[in-house]
Amino acid sequence: MKNKKLFFKIYIPFVVITIIFFAALSLLGNKTRVGYLQPMFFIHNMEETLRLNNLENIKTNFIIDKELDEERWKNYLLTNETINIYSYGIKMGYYDKVFRHSDIYDVYPDLSNLPKYITEAEMWREGNPFGYLISTKIITEEKIENINYTLKIKKNIINIIAFLYPLILILYLINYFIKYIIINDKIHFIKTYYQNSFYNLVDKKYIFYLAIFLILLFSLFVRIYWASKQEGLYWDEYHSLSFSNYGLFADDKLNLETVNNTLGYDILKSITIDNSSIEDCINDIKRLYKDTDDPFISNLYYTLLRFAFIEREVVNIKNIIITGTILNCIFSIISFIFLLKILKLIFEDKKEFIIFSLLIFSLSPISISFSMFLRAYQMQETFFIVITFIVINTIYNNKYSIQNLIFTSIIAGIGYLTLYSSLLFVLILSAMLFINYCLNIDKLEFIKNKYAILNPLLKIKSYKIIIYYALAFISALFVARILYNSFFASLFNANNRASSSLAFSGKLFNYINNLSFNTLLLILLIVFILYVIMQILNKKELNIILEKSKFKLLIFIILLGLIFAILGDLTSPYKLERYSASSYILILFFIPLILSFISNLKIRIILFALISIIYMANITTPKRFVYFEVIDKNKYVVRNDYNVYGYKSFINFYDFHYLNTNLYYTYLNDGNELNYIKENNFYLITNPKYIVEI
Repeated sequence: MKNKKLFFKIYIPFVVITIIFFAALSLLGNKTRVGYLQPMFFIHNMEETLRLNNLENIKTNFIIDKELDEERWKNYLLTNETINIYSYGIKMGYYDKVFRHSDIYDVYPDLSNLPKYITEAEMWREGNPFGYLISTKIITEEKIENINYTLKIKKNIINIIAFLYPLILILYLINYFIKYIIINDKIHFIKTYYQNSFYNLVDKKYIFYLAIFLILLFSLFVRIYWASKQEGLYWDEYHSLSFSNYGLFADDKLNLETVNNTLGYDILKSITIDNSSIEDCINDIKRLYKDTDDPFISNLYYTLLRFAFIEREVVNIKNIIITGTILNCIFSIISFIFLLKILKLIFEDKKEFIIFSLLIFSLSPISISFSMFLRAYQMQETFFIVITFIVINTIYNNKYSIQNLIFTSIIAGIGYLTLYSSLLFVLILSAMLFINYCLNIDKLEFIKNKYAILNPLLKIKSYKIIIYYALAFISALFVARILYNSFFASLFNANNRASSSLAFSGKLFNYINNLSFNTLLLILLIVFILYVIMQILNKKELNIILEKSKFKLLIFIILLGLIFAILGDLTSPYKLERYSASSYILILFFIPLILSFISNLKIRIILFALISIIYMANITTPKRFVYFEVIDKNKYVVRNDYNVYGYKSFINFYDFHYLNTNLYYTYLNDGNELNYIKENNFYLITNPKYIVEI
C-alpha cells in the first residue's frame, strides 16, 4: 500500500508539471514573430529551372569527361536572357535566438505575403524550415524579409509524452494486478476436458483436418478472388517488376524520348517483363545475385518474382497481379501451416481455439492485402511466423541440436533477405530471449517478487541457450551473404535509411486496430478489462484454461509482435503501415488469449463465432484492404481508336493502368511538333500550364 501511494505521489505531480510546461511552450511558440527566407540555388533547383523553361536537354552540354561542370552550368542559368522562370530552395531564418525551429519546435511560416515576382512557394513538409519557390527573376537579395512565422511543439514529442505516461501507468497497474491475483490466489490455470457435440465431431482426426483444409482453401480463394478484381498496380509494384527484370527504378527505365508512335503494349512491356525466355530469366537471376541495384531490397523476392514470369507473356495488368498473388499465396500457405503448429503447441487438444483462430488469422485484412501486393511483405510475415515457431518450440520442448542450430541459421539467413527490417525482428527476439534468461537467474528472485511483471515468460536457465541463438543468428548473416553477393553493402544503406527517419507515425494503434483486428481491438480491450474487474470485485477467481507455461508463450508471442510494430513504425522511412504490419499477425494472438479466460465452452465458441463472422463480413468489400488499386472511370478516357500525344507531359508510370495497350502514343517536347499532327481526331495529354502554348 505504501508503494502504491508513493507511486501516485510521484506520478501525478510529474504529469501535471509536464502538462503545464508544454502548455506554456505551446502558448509562447504560437505568438507571431518576424523572420526571413534565405534563397538557395542547388543542383536540384538548377535541374528544375531547366525543366520549367523546357531546356532539359541542355544539361548534357556541361558534362565534360563524364563530369558535370556545375559552376559553368549555374553561370549559364543566371546569365541567359531567354530563361524567365527560376527555381530556388528556401530556408527559414530567424532574428529571435530562442524561438526558432529546433528539437522542440516546428516552424510554420506565412507565405501569403511574398514579393510579386514569386509565383509559387511551399515548404517541403508541414513544420519543416526548408522549401522551394518559383521566381520570374533572378533573386540577388540574400534575404527575403518580413516573413511572419509561428511555432508549434513537434508532434513526435507530443506523441512520445502521450504514449510514455499512460504506458508507465499501465505497466504499474499490470504489475499491481499480477501481484494482487498471485498473492490472493485469484488466478488458476486449469486443464479442462470436454464432451459435447462440437468436440465429438472435431475430435475425429479427419474431420478436424478437413476443417483446417477448408479454411486454407477459403483463405486462398479470398486472395485470388480479390486479386482478380484489382485493376491497377501501386507505384512500388512497378518498381518490383522493373528491378526484377532490368535492375532499374520504373521511372528511370521509361525513356519518353523514345515514345514515338509506340504501341501502348510496348510501353508497358518496357517497364515490366520484356522477355519471358528461360535464358533471359537465368541471366536476370544471375544479375540479381550480384546486385539488385535497389539500395534497400535484396535479391530474394525479386528473384522469385522474376522466376514466376518465366515462359509467360504477361504484359497485362490483370495477369501481372494474379501471377504475383499466386507467388505470395505460396508464402501464405507456409504461414498457415506454421500458425497451425504454434496453435497446436499452445492449445493442444482445444480444437475450438485452433479452428477459429486460424480462420480469423487467415482473414486478417493486412495479410490478405500483403498477399495481393507485389512486394516482399507477405514473405516477411511468413518469416516472422516461421522463426517464432522454431524458437519457442525449441526452447519449450528442449529440442537443441546441431541440426536444429543449422536449420535455424538457414531460416534466419533467408529471412534477412526478405526485407532488412527482418534483422530488427531477430534483434528484438534475441533481446527478449536474453532478458528472459536474466529473469530466470535465482539471484534476481527478490526483484521478481517485488515487480511481478518481471516474471520470465520462457524458461531459459542456461547461458548456453543464449550462445546457441547468438551463434545461429550471427551465422545467418553469412548465409544471407552466400545467397546474395551485395548483402552487407545494401545492409548499411538500409540502416542509414532507417536512422535518418526516427519518428512515430502517430497512427500505429489505428493501423493495428483497422488492418489486423477489423476495428475490434478497442472493444475487446474494454470488455476484457471490465470482465477482469468484475471478477475481482465479485471476489471470483480467474480461471485460465491453459497451462501456465503455455499462457506465457502466448504473451511472449504478442509482445514480440507488438515491440516490432512499435520499432518498425519508429524507424520506417515513410510513415506507412506496411513497415510495421508484418508482425500484426502475432499481435492477433491476443484474441485467443482473452478467450482463454472464458471457461464456459459454449460462451467461448459463441464469442469465437461472432468474431469470425465479423472477419468474414469484412472480406466482402475491398475497402478493408490496402494497396488495392482500381481505375477511376472518369480518368480512363482514352477508349476510342485514336492516336495519343503527350505534350511535355505523359501518363505517370504508376498510373499505367490508364494506358490503353491497343493505342499508339507519341511524346512531344517542342511546340512546333504539334503542327505535324495530321489526324482530325486524337487524344492530347498535357499539363494545364502548357495549354497556353498549344
